[in-house]
Amino acid sequence: MDNLLFIFRTSISKKTDLKRIGSILNKCSRISHWNVDFEDWEKILRIECNGLTAHEIVAMLKIIDIYAEELK
Repeated sequence: MDNLLFIFRTSISKKTDLKRIGSILNKCSRISHWNVDFEDWEKILRIECNGLTAHEIVAMLKIIDIYAEELK
């Protein structure tokens, strides 16, 4: 399978949210890379992964009270 790139608008509001996000995303072996653009007003989250859907990622983030909406 090829790596997929998903881009999300998020509710991330502070840098401490990164620790919570990392605790979820870093445990998932199907995610190869992720980052958050704090310069963008939508706090864009980019995730490179293999074998995940955008819906699954949104559900993982919802567990830690982070809203994410895929941008197409």
